[in-house]
Amino acid sequence: MPGWGFQFHLSHTYLEIARAATGPLPFRHPSGNLDAFIENHGPDPMANAILGVVSISVIYSYLSLEAIVNYWLFQLWEERHNGSHRSQRFLRLLGDVAPFEKYKTHASIKELGERIKSLCAILGIPKPHEAIPETWSRFKDLAEAFRHFLIHPVPDSRKFHETMKRMLEEQPSGVYVQVATELIGYMYERMGMPVPIWLSRSTLLRFGSVELLAGRSDDCSQGQSGADAGTQAT
Repeated sequence: MPGWGFQFHLSHTYLEIARAATGPLPFRHPSGNLDAFIENHGPDPMANAILGVVSISVIYSYLSLEAIVNYWLFQLWEERHNGSHRSQRFLRLLGDVAPFEKYKTHASIKELGERIKSLCAILGIPKPHEAIPETWSRFKDLAEAFRHFLIHPVPDSRKFHETMKRMLEEQPSGVYVQVATELIGYMYERMGMPVPIWLSRSTLLRFGSVELLAGRSDDCSQGQSGADAGTQAT
C-alpha cells in the first residue's frame, strides 16, 4: 500500500490463517480444567467453538483461492489492450468494461468456480475440472458448498444438522486447505511460475490454542493443569 512501506499478500495470509485453524489445536478453559467445565456447562460451548475453528479453515481457504484468482484477473484486465493473445482472449470472453469492479456481475466470473474456468481460458491453460477433476470435485462438493453454507446458513434444522455432520464429522479438517493449495499450485505450475513455499508450509503465523470463555472460570474445580485438560480438535 502506497506510503506504508510494506506489501500485503492476501492469498498467503488467508491460507496460513486457514492452516493454523486446522491444527492440531488444543482447546482449553481459563480454569485449567476443561473436563469440569464441560461437565458443568454441557457440550454446547465446545461444539460451537469447534464449529468456529472449522469455519475459519473453510472460509479462509476459500478466500485464499478467491484472492489470488481476483489478483490474476485484475492483472489481465490492466493488460487487456496490449495486443497479446491473453488480452484478446480476455476481451472476447469478458468484454471491455471499466472499472474492474463492474465485472462482479458478469456470468462468466460471478461465482468463483466459473471465475477460475474463465481465468484458465484467458491464460490458455487447461481448466482444472478437466486437468485435475478429483481436486475440482472436492472444491465444488466441499470447499465451495460449505463456504456458501456458512456465509448463508439455512435455518431448516434437518438441513443444518446434515451439513454440520458432513463438515465436522465426515471430513478431515485439513481437506479445505489442501483443496485451495492444490488449485493455486496447479495454476502457478501451468502458468510457468515458481510455486511459492507458503503453499506447502506456513512461513507467517500459527495459532497456539483456543480458550473457551463461556461460563465462569471459578465454576470449575481446580487441580488439573491446562495442558492436561486440553483436547485436540478433530
